[in-house]
Amino acid sequence: MHLFFNEGFSVVRIAGSGTSPLPAPDIIAIKDGRIVAVECKARKAKNLAITVGQIGELQEWAEKAGGEAWIAWKVPRKGWFFLRPGQMRNTGKFFTISLKNIMEKGLLFEVVAKSGF
Repeated sequence: MHLFFNEGFSVVRIAGSGTSPLPAPDIIAIKDGRIVAVECKARKAKNLAITVGQIGELQEWAEKAGGEAWIAWKVPRKGWFFLRPGQMRNTGKFFTISLKNIMEKGLLFEVVAKSGF
C-alpha cells in the first residue's frame, strides 16, 4: 500500500479479500483514472501457486472496474515483483510461477507504478 501511496496513488486494502463472497483484490490503487487491482503474496518458497478461482476473481474484478489485474510476490531480501496472471502457468487448478521465473519476468514496482500497462 505504501509503495503505491508514495507514488501518488489513492490506495485501499481489502481486509479478508479471500473470504468475501464477491470478487475483491487485496489492494486497489487509483491514479489519474488508472485502476490497478493487486493480489499480494509474500512467500519464502521456490514456487508460488494461486488457485484458478482466485485468479479468476481478480481478473473479473479488474475487468468490471476497467482496470489492470496484477500479481505481486514479495521475495525475501529482493523486494516486490509484479506480473500479469497470463504470465503464470495454468495447471488447471493453480496458476504457478517459480522464483527463478518471477525474478526474470517480473517487473519491479517502479516500472509498474510509472507505466500504463
